[in-house]
Amino acid sequence: MSQTEAAVISSKITKTPAINSKLTGIIFSAVLAAIILIAKPFTGLSPQGNGVIAVTLLGLSFWIFRPGTLPYFAGAGIIVAGGLLLKLPLNVVIVGYTSSAMWVLLPALFFGFALVKTGLGKRISYAVLKTFQPSYIGISVSWFIIGMLLSALTPSITVRIAIVMPIAMSLVEACGLPDKSRGSAFICFVAFATALLPGTGWQTGSLWGIFMMGFYPPEIKPLITPGVWFQYMAFPWIFITVVYLALLYLILKPSEPLQLNREAFKDQYAALGKITKDEIVCAVVLVIALILFSTENMTGIKTPEAAMMAFVALMIFGIIKLPDIGTGVSWDIINFFGVVIGLSAMFKTAGVSEWAKPFIEPGILSMAGSPLLLLLFLTVILWVIRFIDIPWGFTTFAILSPIFIPLYQKFGLHPALISVAFIAAGNSYFLAYHQPFIMISDTCTKSRGWSGGQVAIAGFLYAIAIIMGLLVSVVYWKIMGLMPA
Repeated sequence: MSQTEAAVISSKITKTPAINSKLTGIIFSAVLAAIILIAKPFTGLSPQGNGVIAVTLLGLSFWIFRPGTLPYFAGAGIIVAGGLLLKLPLNVVIVGYTSSAMWVLLPALFFGFALVKTGLGKRISYAVLKTFQPSYIGISVSWFIIGMLLSALTPSITVRIAIVMPIAMSLVEACGLPDKSRGSAFICFVAFATALLPGTGWQTGSLWGIFMMGFYPPEIKPLITPGVWFQYMAFPWIFITVVYLALLYLILKPSEPLQLNREAFKDQYAALGKITKDEIVCAVVLVIALILFSTENMTGIKTPEAAMMAFVALMIFGIIKLPDIGTGVSWDIINFFGVVIGLSAMFKTAGVSEWAKPFIEPGILSMAGSPLLLLLFLTVILWVIRFIDIPWGFTTFAILSPIFIPLYQKFGLHPALISVAFIAAGNSYFLAYHQPFIMISDTCTKSRGWSGGQVAIAGFLYAIAIIMGLLVSVVYWKIMGLMPA
């Protein structure tokens, strides 16, 4: 499956609600936005601030309901146009496009495209799978290694899912497991989880490391380097992944052993043929990029610079060609994130962040004396908000972003530490529509991997893994001197 196809999948994943229901949702949001714009009901907030809330609400409704094949940029365009009509400065409205996060995101998506185009991603997957004796534990270990390797080569979760989910479904078929059975759900959820979670442990192993840089206030962005991110994130996300896999094993693993021989994986690997020159070039370029990402303090080469150099190298060696620039990645998704990561600046300029501060800050800061209580509180609140702030909770992140400053300056809580709660909630799913990657995965497996009930079970198990991860990570952070004692 190419990344272009993955992008098409991501633009069609919200098919469940009827079109009429989607239109009803948008109409209701439009009426509510109009009321806010005209009546200016938020006392103490400027007309411009009320207007920004209104256009954000309307744009958000287009992201949530997305009637037909309407692109994400329809909602993003509403926010951009609305911000300009409300007289926000152009450099504020489009700040997401000029941020360093955007210039890591763009080449990162093309890294994923190169993995798919050259076949290197599939070769890595089968090379690992054929190493272990097929069993539910063996497959879990294999997927974990595959997830780590693919995360090292591309931060694009969509690409990793597009690589592993079809392989997972082929494995289900080879084992003779019924569609949506416990065994099928287990194999597919393990593949999904290992593609999604462990790469969060380093800044370029997941797009979360890039997205969060767009939400941090300018005052604290310099605090977040690849090395610092790894210090705070590596342990919790590896631990959470392992716990989650263990819980999936306990709850979803069938009692019958897998009916599969290792030779099946060896045959699949052999069918790929000899490793090609393009695969070798792709591997070398991406490994060098990974080394540069990890040695920023020694080389002085920043992550955006390293990412762009790797992107140029892939073009020079012919991995990425001229036609691929337009079709290799989803420009709709790129524009979506360009607008989303600029929301923090828009809210600040329009006074929304300052207006919301008295409602948000006292409650959060009152818990800052107990970092564990604070992280648990933030995670649970963000889980609840995920039922309405569908696209990963980004709008909520933008509103809450100023809280990073007092938490660091007054209580010594590093932004990377607080980000664990944001990312934990962003990855969450209690129902399928909460998590776009669940829906992309479901499409990759042609809705044969798991049932809606199994999604709810897996989402609940993920929540348990998060809580366990926070409990243990707080101890780790204190031992390592990364959190006030």
